[in-house]
Amino acid sequence: MKFRDAVLESVKKFSSPEFIQRIKEEDNTMLVHLNILKKINKGGYITTESQAGHKRKGISDFDEKHYIIHERAYVSGFMLESVAAKFLKDIAVYTDKNAIFVPYCEDNVYIPGKLDIPLTITEKGGKIDINTHSSSTLPRYVWDSYRKEAQINKNEKIVLIFCWDTKWNRNASKKNGLFYDVARILEMIEK
Repeated sequence: MKFRDAVLESVKKFSSPEFIQRIKEEDNTMLVHLNILKKINKGGYITTESQAGHKRKGISDFDEKHYIIHERAYVSGFMLESVAAKFLKDIAVYTDKNAIFVPYCEDNVYIPGKLDIPLTITEKGGKIDINTHSSSTLPRYVWDSYRKEAQINKNEKIVLIFCWDTKWNRNASKKNGLFYDVARILEMIEK
């Protein structure tokens, strides 16, 4: 599909019962963020993954120790290469968020996970463990699977952009949150 058509499909996806059910099963806390993510997609940033920056406390079933899970809000997805340069500059200048271009490399290239960007950590018993993280490059097969899932033709000049919040546990949809700032920057670019 052409990029513009893929944008329209991505926006429709956010209202589909199947997608909403998938979100409920994966992370029902993301339901409150669907409208702003829909707006981001409509603005030309076809999202592939996101996390909203929640903080959760609990007691481990395994060892009955208290834990705290800290999240950094993040969003990744595709945009037109022609828009991405302005987007990356504006995110850096007008927000306190980070955004990078994520290239792909050949599948046999070693990508050390220890060099990834931490996104979710667990604090337990005085120790911190990294639960989720993201690389600044992807194997080609992963990049291609994201493009295919977004239904974007191979001949479209697109790039994968990864954005993350500099602060832990900041709600992405609130003013100065990541989703809020991404939507705001996309609106500035449209004008």
